[in-house]
Amino acid sequence: MNLKYFIFAQKKIKLRQLRYRNQNAAMKKIIALLACIFLFEAYAQAQETIYLNNQKEPIECQVVEINSTEVKYKPADAEQLVVGVNKSEVHKIVFKSGRVQYFTDPLKDFSYYKEQKKWIAKVGILSPVSGFTDFYLEKSLKPGKSLEFQVNITGLGKNVPILGSGIQNGNSNEDIFYDQKGFSAGLGLKVLRMPDFELANRKIMHILQGSYIKPNVILGYYQRNMLYNDPTNNIDKTKVKGVVTALVSITLGKQWILDNTISIDIYALIGLGIDNFRRQQAKTISDAGGIDPYEYNKYLPYRNFGYTRLGRGDEGIAIGAGIKVGYLFHWKKPKKDMVGGMDKMRERLNK
Repeated sequence: MNLKYFIFAQKKIKLRQLRYRNQNAAMKKIIALLACIFLFEAYAQAQETIYLNNQKEPIECQVVEINSTEVKYKPADAEQLVVGVNKSEVHKIVFKSGRVQYFTDPLKDFSYYKEQKKWIAKVGILSPVSGFTDFYLEKSLKPGKSLEFQVNITGLGKNVPILGSGIQNGNSNEDIFYDQKGFSAGLGLKVLRMPDFELANRKIMHILQGSYIKPNVILGYYQRNMLYNDPTNNIDKTKVKGVVTALVSITLGKQWILDNTISIDIYALIGLGIDNFRRQQAKTISDAGGIDPYEYNKYLPYRNFGYTRLGRGDEGIAIGAGIKVGYLFHWKKPKKDMVGGMDKMRERLNK
């Protein structure tokens, strides 16, 4: 009797243990299922985050489309509304999976222009007519900015008559010329206007092309004939004097690039011109004990080599204009993987 009771008790204990194990396993399955449902629900309700360049607060939303020009999304507080934002305004998107996608503006990313030539050697095509020749060297620093060096060789061009061909040298019929010789150099920083959108597509153009504004500084020195009247014989004569010049100006212009090879640049400048021409003219006449036969000239604008200066003293408003033609080149030969056409850049832009 005791043995049967013992066997029965053992069976009952084992049955209870089995039942407890089954209940425990079922509870674990239920907990796991609830956890999966909770995680799935949380994942389904997770939002993407858009960070804009000109806005501090990020946008919580659901991104529905990214095309070549804009990002479309549904705001978290208005899921029925689809909003589009320009890709150039987007810094990055953090997706709910944790992946981060960064956006760069192709118009401001230097790598998009790596196939283009970044150097231009230019010459002023109208300056030789005025008695000098301008040479320029422009280097692109980054999209929208370039550095331009300038060298002016005074005398490399037409020898211009003083006050026109009506001035005669003594009793001869020869004109009196400037006989100018000198040199000046300058430096300017070009700030180019970047292109806008056109018909929902970007304008792909050369990195050195477009309208620009350029602060500029030029320093120079040249020698020229100074005219005076000899009181002993009443004959007009000349004496060579040196002229020191300085120009601080703002240049406005527009540059076109043809086939990544030829540049055409039309510009106009205005600024402050400083030189000692009138002082040297007065000293020449004073040293000779003569008079200035063309005293009215001090009321006229002084045509310096590179610009025209207004004012009767040593400084005044300076104005000028011209046309430059240039040739584009690589300072260093590009790598083979950098060589390509505009189509490759457009493909990167669309991506």
